[in-house]
Amino acid sequence: MANCAHSDPPDIMLRAEEWLNGRGVGKESWPGMTVRHAENTPGGWWESVVTDIERRGSEWIVTKIDRRPAPLDSSAGFSVVA
Repeated sequence: MANCAHSDPPDIMLRAEEWLNGRGVGKESWPGMTVRHAENTPGGWWESVVTDIERRGSEWIVTKIDRRPAPLDSSAGFSVVA
């Protein structure tokens, strides 16, 4: 049986910060923000995984992990949800 192939939340959090910084979104804007990371995971238990993280104070918290049996279309990558 294949292992889970999705990114780990700590890695998603670090990459989300890089992604936000790269778009000029300063750290002062992060509190209360929800960032979504969506990825295809062929060969894993699931074909895709969507992870939402929310900035609470100085920490990112995972608020949702949605494992899906079908691959994603063009929605893969990072996006700001709220």
